[in-house]
Amino acid sequence: MGFATDNVQIAFNVIPMGEDGYQITSKGTMPKYVGYKCTDYEYALNKVAPEFGGGTEIWRLLVPGMPEKHFYPRQPKSPFDGPVKNGKLAITHEGSTWITECAIPWSELPEVKKALDEGKSIKFSFRVNDNGNMGACMELARERSVSKRNSRAFHASWKEHWANEVEFGFEK
Repeated sequence: MGFATDNVQIAFNVIPMGEDGYQITSKGTMPKYVGYKCTDYEYALNKVAPEFGGGTEIWRLLVPGMPEKHFYPRQPKSPFDGPVKNGKLAITHEGSTWITECAIPWSELPEVKKALDEGKSIKFSFRVNDNGNMGACMELARERSVSKRNSRAFHASWKEHWANEVEFGFEK
């Protein structure tokens, strides 16, 4: 099943299908019939093990232009790999509850910032990975009427995920 960990993943879907450099669907197949790309930006919010320096990191998993990969040692490096610079992440523990808060600079999310400035809605989801619960995933979009199972919503793509289709608007 691969390495399991306790962390949170967040994902934004703001670039319209077909405008993100990916084909909407295979010829002859209706859109969204099979797994489809529904995430433009994805980050893992991690505690860093003491043997690797400790602390926290906001690890970039996917941004526009970044090759899709799973970060195994033999996969080619890309200029997008690594943690978010100038991001802030706080992970605290209160009783049996973990609280994860992050701040990602707008320079890391230019298409999300553009949607905010234009008054458009964005699609956002999160996934809670709990290494003590290897059963069903805990995702914002899970079983919502606008979403369906879609392995391409989050990393790792061989696990159950739900399409990043829950929309949010901004208020000023």
